[in-house]
Amino acid sequence: METMDSKTIPFAQKFRPTSLDEFVGQKHLVGENGLIRKFIQKNIICSMIFVGPPGSGKSTLANIIANSLTLPKLSINGINFSTTNLKKIVDETHSTSLLIIIDEIHRMNRIQQDSLLPYVENGKIIIIGTTTENPSYELVPALLSRTTVFIFNRLEDDDLIEIATDILKKLNIDPLNENIIKRIVKLSNNDARQMINIIQNFYDELKNVQDDKEFEKLITSKKLIQYDKSGDQHYTIISAFHKSVRGSDVDAAIYYFARMIVGGEDPLYIGRRMIRIASEDIGNADPQALIIANNAYEAYEKLGSPEGELSLLQCAIYLALSPKSISVYKAYQSAIDYAKETSHVEVPLKFRNPVTEFDIKEGYGKDYKYPPEYENSFVVEKYFPDKVTEKIFYSPVERGFERDMLKRLNYYKKLKRELKNEK
Repeated sequence: METMDSKTIPFAQKFRPTSLDEFVGQKHLVGENGLIRKFIQKNIICSMIFVGPPGSGKSTLANIIANSLTLPKLSINGINFSTTNLKKIVDETHSTSLLIIIDEIHRMNRIQQDSLLPYVENGKIIIIGTTTENPSYELVPALLSRTTVFIFNRLEDDDLIEIATDILKKLNIDPLNENIIKRIVKLSNNDARQMINIIQNFYDELKNVQDDKEFEKLITSKKLIQYDKSGDQHYTIISAFHKSVRGSDVDAAIYYFARMIVGGEDPLYIGRRMIRIASEDIGNADPQALIIANNAYEAYEKLGSPEGELSLLQCAIYLALSPKSISVYKAYQSAIDYAKETSHVEVPLKFRNPVTEFDIKEGYGKDYKYPPEYENSFVVEKYFPDKVTEKIFYSPVERGFERDMLKRLNYYKKLKRELKNEK
């Protein structure tokens, strides 16, 4: 049987540490007094969430922990998680517990996360989830409360130099010009996985190149771009782009937009995110933003690349410089929660549309007042169900077009007070 050579096996997998002694970085977790080291030494295991930047050792440490235990292990990715398969796997596992490593756990939706809860609760499964995102935003509170969160720091240059030097020795590329190693580390953006991929990409050249200036020419000729449109960078850069637009930093937004384009990102993915931004971060502060975002998306569909990117960038600039308001977003969130609490309450008969004879006999539409027939096209009415307390969900800010929305809102509140006083 033919074995895979060093070029077909990813170096990140081939040289992945298998023990704490080989693991580099995160001394606060695995150092002499690190809590995770103590867990492993005392054979203590609990459900954990590893949070930190890409290439900081989250998955590697999760596997080291798994290998130190005698429990059956399953490794999955959050995007491929199946609630049906989970139940089948757990039912077929005869041991007391099953350890599941879930990479990118933030990509699981609420239903998928909820499906883990009963098994985590009764100890049937133990999870180690890894994520680059803030777990308080991405994980349901019930699951988060049943796990211990560990924060991973971005690896230091010295950590990466140690990792690179060790790998190069194993590849019999030693000694290597120190400046070349430092340049590789700099290219990696302090991401160990990216750094190891760079070493693999330049494996043949590194065996022969010792001059750092020659290596610099090599990098330029290969147009090395650190962006993985299917990995962590995909989420990291779009997140930075979104936050730059939200923060009204137009130049940073343009920069991250360009990073995604040169990295091969699907421009329509950026377009979809901008449609979301138009409602989530701008809303009625500038209703035109949603129209422009939709138009930019359609323009790219019609033009394609490279002309279509200009339409998308035009939209990004417009969104970055638009007034911001999350009033619509907050209204949605609070209304959804209240709707869940009161979804059992019947809609008043007078607000139901009388379509059939049965509807009319039941009183549908009876006593309904048609506002356009009244002065100012307004009547005093409680539109909420009778047993539901009226609540204020939408609170516009005094920015952009929402200033006008606020004036309209106050106008109707004033009319309501005046008409009530007349009665």
